[in-house]
Amino acid sequence: MYYAKSKRNSLLALAVFSALSLTGSVYAADYVMPDMTVNGVREGQTSVVDSTSVVKPLGVVADQEQSAGLLGSKDALDTPFTSMTTTRQSLDYFGTPAKGPTDMLSLNPSVRDSSSSLYNDISIRGFKINGHGMYLNGIPGMLDQQHAADVYIDKATVISGPNIGIVGTPNRESAAGTVEFTSKRAQVKPNTDITLAYLGGSSMKEVVDIGHRFHNNRYGVRIMADNIHGNTAIKGENIKGHDFFVNVDQKTANSKTNLLVGYNYMNQHASPYTFGFDNSLTALPSAPDANRTYKTSYSYNQFDNWIVTLNHEQKLNNHMTAFFNGGYHREDWFGYIDGSPKIINANGDYTINMSNYPLGITSKYAGVGIKGKFKTGSLKHDYVVNVDKHWYEGFGGNVPTWGNNGSITATGNIYTHALDGSQYYLHNRIEGGSPWTSTQIVNGWHVSDTISTKNDKWQFLVGLHGHNTTISKKDGSKNSYNGINPTYAIIYKVHPNVSVYASHSESFMSGQTVGSAYANRGEVLDPNKTKQNEVGVKIKNGKLLHTLSLFEIKQANYNVDSNNYYRRYGEQKDRGIEYTVAGSVSPKLDIIGGFTYLDAKQALNGKQVNGTAKWSSTMALVYKPNTKLSIIGRAQYMGKATIINEKFNVPSHITFDLGANYDTKISGTPVTFNAMLHNVFGKNYWLPMASSNNLLLGQPRTFVMSATMHL
Repeated sequence: MYYAKSKRNSLLALAVFSALSLTGSVYAADYVMPDMTVNGVREGQTSVVDSTSVVKPLGVVADQEQSAGLLGSKDALDTPFTSMTTTRQSLDYFGTPAKGPTDMLSLNPSVRDSSSSLYNDISIRGFKINGHGMYLNGIPGMLDQQHAADVYIDKATVISGPNIGIVGTPNRESAAGTVEFTSKRAQVKPNTDITLAYLGGSSMKEVVDIGHRFHNNRYGVRIMADNIHGNTAIKGENIKGHDFFVNVDQKTANSKTNLLVGYNYMNQHASPYTFGFDNSLTALPSAPDANRTYKTSYSYNQFDNWIVTLNHEQKLNNHMTAFFNGGYHREDWFGYIDGSPKIINANGDYTINMSNYPLGITSKYAGVGIKGKFKTGSLKHDYVVNVDKHWYEGFGGNVPTWGNNGSITATGNIYTHALDGSQYYLHNRIEGGSPWTSTQIVNGWHVSDTISTKNDKWQFLVGLHGHNTTISKKDGSKNSYNGINPTYAIIYKVHPNVSVYASHSESFMSGQTVGSAYANRGEVLDPNKTKQNEVGVKIKNGKLLHTLSLFEIKQANYNVDSNNYYRRYGEQKDRGIEYTVAGSVSPKLDIIGGFTYLDAKQALNGKQVNGTAKWSSTMALVYKPNTKLSIIGRAQYMGKATIINEKFNVPSHITFDLGANYDTKISGTPVTFNAMLHNVFGKNYWLPMASSNNLLLGQPRTFVMSATMHL
């Protein structure tokens, strides 16, 4: 929901939430239980058969044990970066029908929402990232950029800032940060869960989730499937899709393996995305009604994805382990007739340049390495050596025989809701193929050593990573890029539950691939150097983890020109402060959120980076008055932003969601009921996107509910 207020009032609301977290600190100071090693299984925990794992949940929505890429699972206090891991429960509580995984990620104040029901985009510290730049089970390039499947997701970890020195080699630079999803695995306790969900409008979702372990829990199989269909809460939008995923894992004393195989399909009609603005406008039009689409009924996006990931570790001796990570992803966007509205005058008239532009990608990854431990005197070493290769092929192009040389213009008005798409009916719909546009081959290597003193009082991370990228394009050009860059960090444990850290990371990778919303869609931009410096402190009090960090990132600046071409324009420098908090304030109250202050400037003109607000915050609460009922609330604030080099001010907004979760039994069968009202007050607002002159229209008020039977 939207509520335009001054920054003072919005930050006052944040102060109230922060007071709750400080209350948790006082509560914990009365009596703090020591950390305990739990030899067992917590529902939803990935390490389901590792009896030696230390499970340290921070309430129901976050974990202290976090994935740090090639460095493996680490305690948050031993990670020299701003990081947060959110659980499946957070997705079930706060995920909206339109955005799903994005709502899970944006519980982290480093993350700002740039998504719609069509694309699951985010930005981290002022830099954009979509599914193509994220990781699945530690493997890059396995996710799509559209409406993402989430039935298989167990956890999500966000490490803010450019940290490709500690993760597998992606096909592109990711200055934003590292986002890694891990898949559900079968638990020791078998599960058979059937869910029926109402998603708003007349749309429904059915979910089946079955997991079992076999042969003394060595092998596990998890089968997950869903079906989505109907008219959504946005008038004129219709969705139809289904997902099917199978996760198989095994573990012995000397090895562990995980295989995920999945397929997802989606057909979306008139799904909203961005709005552009004509240069003749002198003021930003007010946000129109969010309850309807402004696209033509024949606008559609139809696509499917095949995904395979494989992870294997083999213990060679007590001090050394070999590992392999591999993956395959085929994204086929075979049905694409779409365009984004461009508002051309103050009256709200707009045009849409509709194009028939099928797309596709094929991404393959393979990496091998060794990791282990040794000592030099009193110093402990945890090392990782990895070599990998990433193949990425892009496909796409206009169907020139459709419409007027591949495009059709529709017209409408955002305020009167007039819409004329009649030109479409003068032309037959043509399903075109996706011609090859480019191939990228990236060879990489990583070497790192984490050196620790006695009792881990001091920890030093020293690493190097190198990449060689070759890009072949359809115009016959072929370019190669090379780079060797350092990653280093230091952690000092002031107290077992207090760590101070500083880190520096650099990267030089192939440039990003331009998204489908731009005229030069599919183009691979030239690479650039990215540097980040960060200092911070992490404090754990009871089951509440606080992180305060200061950071600076330097990278190339990107923007959109008047012809909707996405190009590089000088350098972007982002400096900021972040505060995050996650965990249990008390046995009955969980909290997750924080705030970010971001000063993002364009080096060429000193102006604020387009679509980047200085202030943002998020705070979510889960109150459990008893063991059966949970009351859920969330507030998100986005400060004022500017677009078109400070020509227009995008107003700030604050949104609220409110819901409840209830566990009961019906005829002896456990059932979980969940209900949530998103955008409680139903206001309309513009949502800025980092480094973009386009804006999104915020999601409308949407009521969702579900019932899950645990058979």
